[in-house]
Amino acid sequence: MNNLKFDDLQVFKSTNAVVIPYIRRCNLEAGIAVTPSPLEQYTLDCFKAVKNITNCMEQLQFSIDLLSGYRASTSPQSMNRHDHIVFAIENYYLRITSVYDRCLRLVNTLYNLGLPERDCKNSTIVKNIHVKGSSIETSLKALDKFTNNFRQFRNSVAHNETYSEDDKLNIIASYYFLEAQGATEIIRFKHLYKTETDKYIKDKKSEFKVHLVELEGLIIGFLNAVNTKYLGMKDKLT
Repeated sequence: MNNLKFDDLQVFKSTNAVVIPYIRRCNLEAGIAVTPSPLEQYTLDCFKAVKNITNCMEQLQFSIDLLSGYRASTSPQSMNRHDHIVFAIENYYLRITSVYDRCLRLVNTLYNLGLPERDCKNSTIVKNIHVKGSSIETSLKALDKFTNNFRQFRNSVAHNETYSEDDKLNIIASYYFLEAQGATEIIRFKHLYKTETDKYIKDKKSEFKVHLVELEGLIIGFLNAVNTKYLGMKDKLT
């Protein structure tokens, strides 16, 4: 499906060493759950928070793949190709900034800070006295700097504005709007606009893949730092 590799990270090996034996003790088919020990509960919470991050990374890859996945439909309410592109781009920008929010929530769990999710912000996490000076802080700052590049687009989408920051995409939008209005004179340009749309998608996918590779490296560095902290906390709970 994609080139993202997270399952082999040490943080999963470390948490699985606790999570898997716990699950085996539970009879899930019978609906019987064993009350987890403090270590097991802590590990389950950390594991879930880590998976929320890696799942989001995989969903970013899906968003990129979706750009070229348009299929025309005869339904009058279906998306045209421009709508489909906008949907995929908006999905991408919403998720690429969401990754950092999930990292902050993981640190909240990792350090047992006890903050509500809505309060997991830079001011409460990165500047927390327990986090400051650690490799976790360094990783979070690098991730924050990276995701800052996309917050303008994310905020635009989140505040109910259709993504329209791209002149080339706006030209494509004009064609599909006129086509939908039944403008017969636009038909002769159909092949030209298909070619331009194909090129736009190819370029956008290449751009997004470069972002994703950089983000993947930052996330791997962050999760390696998380693993070191988790092992230290595990020793205290054992």
